Amino acid sequence: RVRKVLRDEPPAYVVELKIDGVAVSVIYRDGRFELGATRGDGERGDEVTHNLRTVRDLPLRLRGTAPSLIELRGEVYMMNADLARLNERQAERGEKLFANPRNASSGTLKLLDPRICAERRLRFMAHGFGVAEGIEIATHLQFLDLVRQLGIPVVPHSPILQAIDPVLDYCHEWAERTHELDFEIDGFVVKVNDFGQRNRLGATSKAPRWVIAYKMEKWEAETRVLDIRVNVGKTGTLTPVADLEPVQIAGTTVSHVSLHNAEEIERKEVMIGDTIIVEKAGKIIPHVVRVEKEKRSGKERKFHFPKQCPACSGPVVK
Repeated sequence: RVRKVLRDEPPAYVVELKIDGVAVSVIYRDGRFELGATRGDGERGDEVTHNLRTVRDLPLRLRGTAPSLIELRGEVYMMNADLARLNERQAERGEKLFANPRNASSGTLKLLDPRICAERRLRFMAHGFGVAEGIEIATHLQFLDLVRQLGIPVVPHSPILQAIDPVLDYCHEWAERTHELDFEIDGFVVKVNDFGQRNRLGATSKAPRWVIAYKMEKWEAETRVLDIRVNVGKTGTLTPVADLEPVQIAGTTVSHVSLHNAEEIERKEVMIGDTIIVEKAGKIIPHVVRVEKEKRSGKERKFHFPKQCPACSGPVVK
């Protein structure tokens, strides 16, 4: 499509990792952080300035010579290791666990107390801009360099490639290497590098012609529930855990998965002997996506929550 419009004018492409986070816009006026909002439906989002001020990658004042006005667009996300630590604290408090880094980031940005947001170590990467005054740049690579100079991270591993075949090779290569990253991605974004070419390519009624997303499947696999047992936490909370037939997901072997509580077991209708789909949220934390009920043989057994604590034999209370 790009070659058809540009004809004899060869395009160059920039390929970016598609961070699986929350899309936000942040406005800097005369180098000072002024406002931040979620993208929402593309026209109207939530103002979350109070929480974005706590994100370590968004300085309150830009470095160097800043534009008079710039609206940066990017993703607020959470590192996989930070999600694991957060869920450990949630479990100790008997609170609901986050299924993946995106849910954790989204829920955190909606909080009223910015101190909690600061504790959760959200991060930010820029990948584009909207309004910009006082800057002259002609390519996306120049934009990325400018943002780095201003003291804000940009999406890493973003090469410039001269044809679409190397773009596909890059996507296929990194689809096999995502376990090397310490954050979650759900694909790649391919952009025409030159802004003049972007203007000539224009847009359809739905989207620009100079950018396209290359989506990936989630990290999931099929396995079987061998047994369900109960773990006793530090605070005395009883957590059901499914023992699985070992399965490889995102470079590691998964043989156990938390079922969280009795309600979760009932909601997903998990039985001992069931065939299930397990997904690795953040490539770290496995969770049950669904039960493949059509594969039941009739030999599956329902799990009954114990009435006595496995550790102290005391009565179990809700």
